[in-house]
Amino acid sequence: MDQPKNKIILTGDQPQKLISLQERVKVEVPKLVREDLVQKYSNEDHLIRLLIAREWKVNDSFDQWKRWVEWRKQYRADDIKIEEIQQEINLNKAFWNGSDKLGNPCLVVKAKRHFPGQSNPETLIRFFLYMIDQGIQKADQAGTGKISVIWDREGVTSKNFDSSMFTIMKKMVTLVQDNYAERLHQLFILYPNFLVKSIMTVVRPFLSEKTKSKIALCNEIKDLKVYFPENYQISDGQIGENVEKPQDEDTEEERKKIEQMIAEQQ
Repeated sequence: MDQPKNKIILTGDQPQKLISLQERVKVEVPKLVREDLVQKYSNEDHLIRLLIAREWKVNDSFDQWKRWVEWRKQYRADDIKIEEIQQEINLNKAFWNGSDKLGNPCLVVKAKRHFPGQSNPETLIRFFLYMIDQGIQKADQAGTGKISVIWDREGVTSKNFDSSMFTIMKKMVTLVQDNYAERLHQLFILYPNFLVKSIMTVVRPFLSEKTKSKIALCNEIKDLKVYFPENYQISDGQIGENVEKPQDEDTEEERKKIEQMIAEQQ
C-alpha cells in the first residue's frame, strides 16, 4: 500500500508511541493474516489514525487494531469478488460523486434503490466495504485522507422500507467508527424523516461524541451548499437524478411498525 500524499506529521512523544504500536503489530500480524496481507495490515498511516482515534493510547490502539483485523476477516474484506456484489453495483446503490469543498471524495448512497429481501445484510455490508476501500484510495490520492458520505433519501417510498436496516446500520456504525479510524469527514443525511430519526435513536448509543459531531441532517438539497461547491449535483448519469423528489410521508401504520421495531432493538 502506497504512503498517502497527506502524511501526518508527528510531534513530541508521538513517534515513540507509533514505534511501540508498530512493534506489537509486527509480532501479532503474521499470526492473524496471510503473508501477502502483512504489509497492508501493518500500514503506518492506518496505525497513526488508530492512535489519533484512541488519543495516542497505545494499548487501546492495539486492541482496536486487533478488532479491525478480525472484523475484516469476518467479512472476508480482502477477498471480495465483483460477482458477489454485482447486483448492488448494477443497481448503483452507492457511487462516488465528486468532492466536498475541502476536496474529500463523496460517496452517495441512494436509499430508493434498496428493496427489502433483495440482498442479504452481509452482502450489503460487503458491498459498502468494497466502496469504502475504493474511497480510501481516492482520498489518499486527493491528499485529504478522508471521505464524505451523503445518505440520499430522494424519492424513497414505503416500498423501500426494510426492517433489517436497523441491524445493518448498527453494523455499519461499527464499520466506520471502529474500523476506519479518522477516515470519515462528514455524513450528510438528506431528507431525514421519522424513520431516519428512529434509526438514529437505535444507533446513537453506539456512537462516540466525535462521530455524532460528524452527522449533519439536511432537510433540503440546498442545505448541502454549505459543504459542497455551488455547482455540485448528485448524479450518476441516470435520468432524473438531479430532480428534487423528497420521500413520501410516513403513514400512521408505518410509524407504529417502526416504533415496535425500535422497542425490539432496545
